[in-house]
Amino acid sequence: MIEITQHGNPLARLSVKPWRLFGFGYYQAWIYLAVLSTVLFADPDFFSTHLQFTRQFFSLSVAVCLFCLIFVSQKLDILSKRHYLLVMAASLTAMGTMLISLPLQDSGVQFAVAVVGMAMTGIGNSFLIVTWGALWSRMDTDRMGLHLVVSNAFAGCLYLVVTVLPDFLAVIVTAALPLCSAFTLLASEDEPLRQQEDTSAKPKRLLWKAIVAMAVIPFVFGIARAFSSPAEASDFDELQHSIVLGMTVFALAVAVFVVLAPRQRTVVRLYRFVVPLMAAGFIALPFAPNEYRWMAFSAIMCGFYSFEGLVWLLQPEYVFRTKTSTIKVFGWGRCLFHLFGFAGATFGFFAINQGMASASIPISICLVIVLVLILLSTYVFTEHDLRLFIAKPKMASEPDDAQVYRAIGAKYGLSGREEEVLAMLGKGRSAPFIADSLFISKGTVKTHTRHIYDKMGVHSKQELLDIIENEGRELR
Repeated sequence: MIEITQHGNPLARLSVKPWRLFGFGYYQAWIYLAVLSTVLFADPDFFSTHLQFTRQFFSLSVAVCLFCLIFVSQKLDILSKRHYLLVMAASLTAMGTMLISLPLQDSGVQFAVAVVGMAMTGIGNSFLIVTWGALWSRMDTDRMGLHLVVSNAFAGCLYLVVTVLPDFLAVIVTAALPLCSAFTLLASEDEPLRQQEDTSAKPKRLLWKAIVAMAVIPFVFGIARAFSSPAEASDFDELQHSIVLGMTVFALAVAVFVVLAPRQRTVVRLYRFVVPLMAAGFIALPFAPNEYRWMAFSAIMCGFYSFEGLVWLLQPEYVFRTKTSTIKVFGWGRCLFHLFGFAGATFGFFAINQGMASASIPISICLVIVLVLILLSTYVFTEHDLRLFIAKPKMASEPDDAQVYRAIGAKYGLSGREEEVLAMLGKGRSAPFIADSLFISKGTVKTHTRHIYDKMGVHSKQELLDIIENEGRELR
């Protein structure tokens, strides 16, 4: 998926304001700090008492909010107003974060306030997810991949830094992270656009295979998450810090590889890591001494986050090709991740509470998980399926559409968004269709269309189509 195309220079893709590459990392770091640390829980006794509930409620609240967002989006044009809603969503997450961390005397009141805070963060996070998805669905594939791998490494580093800060300062920084992510996203509207050829083909069979993988892998990861949850806050922090450290080293290695290795398909290579890492972790987990269990958990989580990164890369591809609503694709995708992760963790906590695995995960469960992972990657969602999913169909006898519109854009001084609208107009798309596809209002489509007509000196759609046809003929 990630290919270096700019004059063979592996660093050329970093030339467009590299600080933007950290934007999604702020959000990921918030997730790590909220779920994989005790930063937001000042009272160790409160955390130990409600550990299982808090870890589960975080996942469930995001899934429920995404589910609601999908249905609300069918009635309201949400993404066309994303600038205002994004700031509100990030602010809601920040306020929810502060509520969770409030140290109150009455444990019952503290629990109620924490639940409200977690519900607020679920609402805010759901909108952050789909808005990042809206950006990535029209961003150049190479650049989007850089956003993802750099953010993964940055999030781990940020987690390790924040967890050593004084408690009050750590909470403040954690609460600020969603806002940092939102404002970086808003500043990234002019990122390079996708240059793939449009196609209306919907890979339905491959989609269902991917959905099965998106159910199985989060479920087994949820089991591991339950067993990486010691009851004592001090033990929990020590184990999670070691796990995140291992994940961060892996993420940094992947980021360096993607930046420096020319013409490598990162999606395929990421999938090669998933099953071996997770299987190795589950094989080692029942036998690893307590002081080394973090290494097994770290391998499992590296495999899981490799798969999660792969899904983040596939979802914009599907949106771009099929013109399916971004909210539906990213909303349902993240719902699957959170719901099946919740189910897996519920199973794991149930096993622990029933005394099936007080010290470590049973060998029988590990063997079943390893077998399921091998069957999944060998017979259900294979590397060959993945290559088919990301294949880019092109007509060899015709000039690349993106090349035509880039040439027109450069010739007449069109902006990136105007170039997008022009491409839609050239395909005969209506204003409502363009608005829905580009996540803008109908009024904004009309404004861009007027600017295009003025810059190109045309007065009718036919004159516009004549210029597009002539430009294509010149490029043959």
